Amino acid sequence: LLFRFRFPDRTFWATPGGAVDEGETFEQAARRELLEETGLMGDLSGEVHRRYTVFTGPSGNRVEADERYFCLRTEGAEIDRSRWEPVEQEMIAETAWLSPADIRALPDPVFPENFADLVDYLKEAPRA
Repeated sequence: LLFRFRFPDRTFWATPGGAVDEGETFEQAARRELLEETGLMGDLSGEVHRRYTVFTGPSGNRVEADERYFCLRTEGAEIDRSRWEPVEQEMIAETAWLSPADIRALPDPVFPENFADLVDYLKEAPRA
């Protein structure tokens, strides 16, 4: 699942996610963000990817992020946007369940950059 973000100066695709609240673990934050941004709940895998990145936020601010990625296996579902904050409603132009081939064919950047490879790997990985 990817979200297409539209900022005034750029468009890109990224996974659902967000900040870790005080007192939360990365996995707890992932569960909360997944529910808030998609309406989905379920058993997350352990951490499947991690990256440290620096980027420019929508208001031009510098963001340093220690990102952790988790996997929820599902056959796809309708995305519930009812919990979206106004800023998410403004920035997220589209949501899409995409195959690795479709991800690689997107004209806009995808973050994390190796997401299609990660999905390929997770499709073949044994389920816990």
